Amino acid sequence: MKSAKILLPVDTSNTGTPWLWIGTWSMGGEGFGPHDERESREVLELAVRYGIRHFDTAGLYAHGRSEELLAKFIGGRRPEFFISTKGGLLWKGRRVMHDATPAGLKGQLYRSLRRLKTDYIDLYQLHWPAPDVSIRESLDALKEFKEEGLIRYWGVGNLKPREVKENLRGERDIPHQVHFNPIHRADDLLLVGKDSCINCIISPLEQGLLGNGTSAAGRTALGKRDIRRRNRYFFDEKVLRWSERLRTMTDAYRVPVSVVTLLWIAARPHVHVIIPGPRRTGQVREILQFRLMSDEYGCSDGAELKSVLSEDKIRAAIPGDLWDHLNRGPFKD
Repeated sequence: MKSAKILLPVDTSNTGTPWLWIGTWSMGGEGFGPHDERESREVLELAVRYGIRHFDTAGLYAHGRSEELLAKFIGGRRPEFFISTKGGLLWKGRRVMHDATPAGLKGQLYRSLRRLKTDYIDLYQLHWPAPDVSIRESLDALKEFKEEGLIRYWGVGNLKPREVKENLRGERDIPHQVHFNPIHRADDLLLVGKDSCINCIISPLEQGLLGNGTSAAGRTALGKRDIRRRNRYFFDEKVLRWSERLRTMTDAYRVPVSVVTLLWIAARPHVHVIIPGPRRTGQVREILQFRLMSDEYGCSDGAELKSVLSEDKIRAAIPGDLWDHLNRGPFKD
């Protein structure tokens, strides 16, 4: 086990599994196909029942409805949970716009506080850097929110390696949400943030493409209003052939493709947190299977944010041809 980075939740007696968070984007009822709010609540309840207390959302998600769903679920149990949300992107009519100015971020933060029905956010992040605002100006605003007691920690998302170097030099343990999986590699970004960042992996299953649901078939399985139709991987023939081969291999070994993919991600260098976004209770059970297996490979529950699992143990447990297929990805065949 490599050295762990620390990020204490609100109440360390309820930490659950602080290196495994649940993302709520798809639970807001917008852009991911048919939606059942009752099942979204069941997803959250099942995750909590098995010790997960960290939840990630954003004001952008479903026009704020993901935050509202989370607030309804949490109710009067706020101290039990670690809630992260984000600002810097917002809806203007039907368009998504950048606003990472200090005033813009503060307005978005207050709206998130209202939707979440809380007087503080555990972690508030710059969702994306804005092209017309310096990142440092946005980060100074986040630091000011912390000083005012509105947030407990600040973080970033979707920075480029150069932007991490330039803007997080001298910082330590800053949560950075990084899009990473076997299809969408970002090894250089994980490496450059190894000292300054807590690398939090978003879209680990590439919006369901690396799962066993209907969306795993690619764009043809999606409705006309599904936002994943804009994801280039859902209609890239090379990606679809590679992912179909992956499912064939995992079926032969009788292990869910999502579990193997999450284990592979967890074993990569400089990965600290993984944030899958389940929509169905069956998907939560697969995530819980991953968590149980990860305990065997050197990452047990605890009060600190865990670093990478034991790659040697995971490699020994996953058949070599499957591991090599994940390592190569679709663009190295």
